[in-house]
Amino acid sequence: MSSRNTGKEIVKHFQSGVSYIIPLVTAAGLLTSIAVVFGGSDVWDQTETFWGVLRLIGHSGLQFIVPMISAYIAYSIADRPGLAPAFITGIIANTMGTGFLGGMITGLAVGYLVQALKKVSFPATLQSLKAIIIIPFVATAVVGLAMWYIIGPPIAGLTELLTAWLEGMSGTNAVLLSALLGGMMAVDMGGPINKIAYAFGVASFTSGSYVASTAMLMGIGLPNFGMWLATVLNKKLYSKEEIENGKTALIMGIVGITEGTIPFAVADPARVIPSIVVGTAVGAGVNGLFGATHSTMLATFMAIPFTDNIIGYLIAILAGGFTIALMVNALKSMKRKQTAKSEV
Repeated sequence: MSSRNTGKEIVKHFQSGVSYIIPLVTAAGLLTSIAVVFGGSDVWDQTETFWGVLRLIGHSGLQFIVPMISAYIAYSIADRPGLAPAFITGIIANTMGTGFLGGMITGLAVGYLVQALKKVSFPATLQSLKAIIIIPFVATAVVGLAMWYIIGPPIAGLTELLTAWLEGMSGTNAVLLSALLGGMMAVDMGGPINKIAYAFGVASFTSGSYVASTAMLMGIGLPNFGMWLATVLNKKLYSKEEIENGKTALIMGIVGITEGTIPFAVADPARVIPSIVVGTAVGAGVNGLFGATHSTMLATFMAIPFTDNIIGYLIAILAGGFTIALMVNALKSMKRKQTAKSEV
């Protein structure tokens, strides 16, 4: 199989995985969003109120995004024998903080390993145990250990390096630092790079340095806003399912939940991830140029009333959102034209 066909096959498996997680993102994301809208930011720390419990239910669902991506990518490759090992290794990836990219890696690894194991001939006495014991055991152990000992340590090392780099940049130009933090928030949407930027922003907030915290918080909702805008500006590039998911992503982005962008990123990472990184960096950088800050821990849209330069802040949001939308749609249009030419 050529590298081009292999790439298409992997994309197909990614898209299959996305189709299964969209109901999860929608249900869990909307429940969490409604809880935050009506219960306020305090719902994140309580279960004594109705809205707090609703937030707990929704947030619990969001924790399954990575394991489900992993499981259903593996299911697309290897059918049911891939489900259990990929769920387990996806939980490991989530625990290690590798985000949805870790889930994609474990899903592919489990799927292709299980496919290979299914072709191995076993003695007749072990044949009945092959599907229910041998394959799940071997696939879970091999991929789980690889994630823990091989994939995880470099991620941990990268985390330390990036944290030290950010600390060294804390006194540099506000525009550059803001753009960097915004882009980092969008790279993996809940993964290690996102968490580094978030932790740095929180630390800056607690020390009274609101430039970094404002940039970090702006980066939470911009990817969602940009992808929704993309589906509005050119519906032909998106399926009906993706257009509906864009609406859900917008609602989640408004209340500060960035996971609504994940289905788009998994389905088409080569075009979506660069676009949201560039667009979010542009938005946060423009905001740094205007010098707009706020002394709250509210994300993107909910922070608007508390910003000391509302007009500049709104311009930055629009700049970031339109950059994402125009860039991703341009890249998708180029892909469509290339595909059409190759089929002629």
